[in-house]
Amino acid sequence: MTTQDFAKQLADTHAKITDEGIAKFRERIGVVVPREKPYNEYAAIDSMRHFVESYGGDNPLYTNPEYAKGTRWRNMIASPEFLTTTGVSEVKEIRPEIRKRGEHALAGVHEFFSGDEWEWFAPVYAGDSFIRRYYLYDVVEKERSQFSGGRSVITKYRSDYINQRGELVATDRFYFIKVERDAAVKTGKNKHIERTRYTVEQIKEMDEAYKNQFRRGADVLYWEDVKVGDSLPALVKGPMTLTDMIVWCRGWGGGMQHTRNAWKDRSRHPKFYSLNEWGVPDIVERVHWDDAWAQKIGNPRAYDFGRMRSVYLSELVTNWMGDDAWLWKLSSQFRAFNFMGDATWFKGKITGKSVTPEGNHIVELELWGENERHEVTAPGNATVILCSREKGPVQLPRPSAKTEGTVPLIY
Repeated sequence: MTTQDFAKQLADTHAKITDEGIAKFRERIGVVVPREKPYNEYAAIDSMRHFVESYGGDNPLYTNPEYAKGTRWRNMIASPEFLTTTGVSEVKEIRPEIRKRGEHALAGVHEFFSGDEWEWFAPVYAGDSFIRRYYLYDVVEKERSQFSGGRSVITKYRSDYINQRGELVATDRFYFIKVERDAAVKTGKNKHIERTRYTVEQIKEMDEAYKNQFRRGADVLYWEDVKVGDSLPALVKGPMTLTDMIVWCRGWGGGMQHTRNAWKDRSRHPKFYSLNEWGVPDIVERVHWDDAWAQKIGNPRAYDFGRMRSVYLSELVTNWMGDDAWLWKLSSQFRAFNFMGDATWFKGKITGKSVTPEGNHIVELELWGENERHEVTAPGNATVILCSREKGPVQLPRPSAKTEGTVPLIY
């Protein structure tokens, strides 16, 4: 690639949101999209454990086969969001005439991962493999974005994870906000946020929280024994460091490539790369560890992958509910950035109790992540199925034939 090509590529990463770009993006709705080879083609004891370690977890149900043999699941199962690391694409390519309709739509416009909604229907065991059906199902234009102060576009995607037996194991609906980089810089909304310098006492407080972190484990939590208003034991994460990001990517994957493989990826997807301050092409995803690049989109320093906070919320819930319960639904929103150096306390409370028509005893939870500046950066909700003293153990939920994101699919 020539110097001129690089310059053009860099300019393209500051692209504008246009009516034409939005219209072309809508042409992608329902198109089943091929993805790169997954980080984990098969669930394995090691990869399942590595994922848990990537977010600082140590739940033996997800990491210790000997422990897990004594649970109702009879073997080690995967942490709920392990599925994001796996799933072979249902399709290998998009037909040329279909691809052309949405080609280069909003290319170079920056996007933030802004939230997700999960539903889980069956556990994942070592040896399982998955097909991932992945597609865009909606495009929503916003005239004024809190991130950029200007025009933005919300793109909504859905991934269905189908195991080797043809069973739908989980559905993940997730959202991105697309904003113009230049507009985000001009607002300067986050530039004033200084990095926290922690006192010895503050670090000791977090160390005590780590030492005393709650995990119910084999102690069964019954539906009859909880009430609306009950709080979940808090979970602390942070202060976030570059080391945390490295460990997260080690277990999650993330799609970044190294040296020659990065060159091959850049050759296929040039708009995913830009020149860094030293003139070297690097992936735009480096906003998560490169302060200089994060500042080019209006932030004071690098920030987390949004998926990390979704996983932290799932850990909060699974620690509380214990081995015998089932996390059915989890939604999370990322309302503000989690910057390098931030510490977050994840909390929750019970907001509802009911019995489904199928007889499952469920509780509804309100969840949130709150940083050291007392800002709620990640509100969420969850639905958990608990054992009943009267009716017995949890029955796994069944997928609904009609849920959000159900659109005609194009192969």
